Amino acid sequence: MTDKPGQIGQLVRTLASQLMGAFGGALGLAAHDLKPAPSHRSLVVDKVSRNAVAELVNQARNHPQRGDLGSANPAYVALAELKQNFGIEGLALGLKNDTGEISFLDLSIDPDVASAQGGPFVDRARNKLLWRQLKKLVNIMVDRNMLGPRKPIRSPEESGPEENDEEPDEIDWK
Repeated sequence: MTDKPGQIGQLVRTLASQLMGAFGGALGLAAHDLKPAPSHRSLVVDKVSRNAVAELVNQARNHPQRGDLGSANPAYVALAELKQNFGIEGLALGLKNDTGEISFLDLSIDPDVASAQGGPFVDRARNKLLWRQLKKLVNIMVDRNMLGPRKPIRSPEESGPEENDEEPDEIDWK
């Protein structure tokens, strides 16, 4: 049914929300117009994603940043995946000195072509598309890598006796 942990809970919340909306709409209540509050997990995922992208942007102010598939920061991994998805071999994130804007650039472009077009930076439409894709990929990676709830760790005394669980009368410490 689902291939990722947490999807069943999300499915139940989605179905419950749709059911409440349908009942509210059928009864003429205004409650179906209200937006449900985001889950705690989604708030945490958004916060961690923003922090990862902010770290990448802060580093890009100093010098262009390329993606790294082995990085612990999901923003660098997402940047490396963008490079593969869009086929831009020299894709990096850097600072436009004339405007002070952080933008994507193609470092694999010929220097003569880059100087003719005003630098190695991608055009505005492609830059917006790459930003949206970067944020979406980082969000997906953070969500995928977050651990779900785990069983609590209990001591042997709390777990209760098992079938063949006999306590010895005396322990031989030799």
